[in-house]
Amino acid sequence: MFQGAGIVRYSVRWATTRSVLKSDKIPVQLLQDCSPLGVRGQIVRVKPAYMRNFLHVGNKACYIVEGHGPRIPVVERQRVAPVVEPKKVVTEQSVKKESVPVMSLDDLSNLFSNSRATRANETFTSQTFTAEAATSTYTLAELGDSLPSTFTINSPAFPVTREDLAKAVFNSTGIELPPSAIAVKDNKGENVAEIATSGSYSWAFLVPGQTGVLQRNLNIQ
Repeated sequence: MFQGAGIVRYSVRWATTRSVLKSDKIPVQLLQDCSPLGVRGQIVRVKPAYMRNFLHVGNKACYIVEGHGPRIPVVERQRVAPVVEPKKVVTEQSVKKESVPVMSLDDLSNLFSNSRATRANETFTSQTFTAEAATSTYTLAELGDSLPSTFTINSPAFPVTREDLAKAVFNSTGIELPPSAIAVKDNKGENVAEIATSGSYSWAFLVPGQTGVLQRNLNIQ
């Protein structure tokens, strides 16, 4: 008889222990704001150990007892719905490509002529000269003293090239300079690679290794 009673008490005790272990969370009411758990007055479910060791110690929460109402007014935590930004609708007007103007034949002709005139009017020093960067045997001062302000060439064989002009300078002054150091412009100020007709021109000289340009008048008869 005593053995049977002992078995019964043991079984009851074991069943009670198992029921406590199965209890996952309990309802409590927050008496203070506890982020991120909730706000004051809100009823939340927490584990018993968390309530016992943290919330109940500092009077942060109280137990919800069956048959008794909440200690303070209940507050329902409002969930803020995420703000969804409206999708941007791409209209045909926003992606409309800029229309490319159609150029007429006259416009193309004028553009081509202006482009050639611009290239022709570029400075001697930046575009015209292709002189080698070698040490020259003459200076701009010597060349300026040897050449007259207007140099005349009579009855040449056309076209007159820069090689012909370099020979004319050598025959007149004894100074030998590379043809690439000579640049010629007509009376309109346009660069010419070679002289095809008689008339008034201007020519300029660049001395390799020196800064500056010497300019003189050139008369072809």
